[in-house]
Amino acid sequence: MIERDNVRYDEQADILYIHGRSGPAVTEEVIPGVHVDVDEESGEVLGIEILDASKVLAHFIESVKARDKVPAL
Repeated sequence: MIERDNVRYDEQADILYIHGRSGPAVTEEVIPGVHVDVDEESGEVLGIEILDASKVLAHFIESVKARDKVPAL
């Protein structure tokens, strides 16, 4: 388990959770494997859970790595 500030990653389960504040929430699946906790009253996003995070975020991770290899102008 890796935990930093508002981010928690469970390597065994391959679940990434990004959390903000606590409160009464409704969970909505926005795309398969991505759940968003939304405040019941305000509609504010309280947290995001990504199942199979290494697979879901693979394209994003690769693009960040590629961007970091390009020298800045």
